[in-house]
Amino acid sequence: RACEKIVNGELSIVNEDKPLDFSLKNEIVPPYFSEIKEKLVDINHPINNLQFTINNSKIVAGGTDLYVQKHEEMVKANAAHILFDDELRKISETGRQVEIGASVVVTDLLESDIINQIFPNLYRHLKLVSSTPIRNMATIAGNLVNASPIGDMTSWFLALDAEIQFDNGRVLPLKDFYLGYKTLAKTEAEIIKTIRFKKDFTHFNFEKVCKRKYLDIASVNTSISLKFEDNIIKWAHVSAGGVAPIPLYLPKTSEFLGGRQVSDQSISEANEILQTEISPISDVRGSSEYKRLLLRQLFAAHFVELFGAEPHFV
Repeated sequence: RACEKIVNGELSIVNEDKPLDFSLKNEIVPPYFSEIKEKLVDINHPINNLQFTINNSKIVAGGTDLYVQKHEEMVKANAAHILFDDELRKISETGRQVEIGASVVVTDLLESDIINQIFPNLYRHLKLVSSTPIRNMATIAGNLVNASPIGDMTSWFLALDAEIQFDNGRVLPLKDFYLGYKTLAKTEAEIIKTIRFKKDFTHFNFEKVCKRKYLDIASVNTSISLKFEDNIIKWAHVSAGGVAPIPLYLPKTSEFLGGRQVSDQSISEANEILQTEISPISDVRGSSEYKRLLLRQLFAAHFVELFGAEPHFV
């Protein structure tokens, strides 16, 4: 190995078998670098096959929002980091279902053969989610637990009618997880272990509008999955973000679409029902009236994208 060194004011190449020792000796790196190898070896992963004790530790995965919102608290907290736990980074197929570990990040979805086979437009959809550094760190379970009303992946999995399983074995439909603004149907001790959804849908679409096309959070987002056979929508699941205090599953709209053809009339009537299920407020991302109109357009866009429909009311 060779290192560059300034000798008598001139640059020279010095061969060194131990570049770290050379770098420490010549103050290229700070002294604590000599302890890094031992510190890494001594690290104990807080979750090993989900056998762990919470005690007073905060369970942290990517921390992309937590360390922003509670920086002073978190830098001093006794935190148990689970981002790289192998048990929580798996994506697998189990019969009719796909199972996603809680610490899977958005980039893991983008690189998964299983997910790419199910979602043909995966890259086009997920490139709208945040930025590359955040996609590399932000976990799916973290997005769900964060409970942001405009969470992109929350909208995604609500429309897949997903369910979550906690470390104690309890299973809960994701649509029942949100009780109120930042209020969840879980105890403080419960940790999400996996997210599961059935892969029996035939169509899926995700739509999002924000002030910038990329690198921005949504003003409004919406997702839909449905099963389409014999020119009939057999069933559908629709979600929306930015139009309520919680990430919103739309049960009435979803139920209405079942058994109907894709037509101007059915899309228009479904949109009227959709408007009764939302309660947007005016804020920095737009007025409540704007958000209602925006969701109306994005809902229609699902059918434009999936079926080439061009609703006349849009």
